[in-house]
Amino acid sequence: MTRVEAVLADSCFTEYVAKNNSSEADRQFCRHTFQHLVDVARITYILMLESGDIRRFMAENDLNMKLAKEMIYAAGVLHDIGRWKEYQTGEDHAVVSSVIAGDILRKAGFDSKEIRIITTAIREHRRMAESMSLLGERLYRADNLSRLCSQCEASDECHKYDEMETGRKALIY
Repeated sequence: MTRVEAVLADSCFTEYVAKNNSSEADRQFCRHTFQHLVDVARITYILMLESGDIRRFMAENDLNMKLAKEMIYAAGVLHDIGRWKEYQTGEDHAVVSSVIAGDILRKAGFDSKEIRIITTAIREHRRMAESMSLLGERLYRADNLSRLCSQCEASDECHKYDEMETGRKALIY
């Protein structure tokens, strides 16, 4: 996962994680920290493995296991990298994150096909839709599963609480 390490070491990546942190310093709801990004990457990979969808993902995209894992992790750690921009301009952070991710992925050595697959999933991760990519679907679910809604002090004010699986159960496994 050398290229994912390159993503994590990228100066833009670290700058944007810091911007997410400062933009959300006073936020009472879920934050988009480095820990959240890593949690989503790990959960996405687990979902792909446990469902057997990893084989389909590999076959559809002509990937071996090493490349598939690297792309899944890259999508996870970059899926909210542009969240800070939504606070500044109101732009959809999924769209902004996919654009930012493309630049970071290119610098990390991902090819154009891999970048297209990853950035499509990032762009799709906010809402479940019929025509989503497999990686987009799993990223969406992992993003929701990463939250500990049942333990949240702001759950009474959260507009997403009722739709979150983790609001009904403390741990989904």
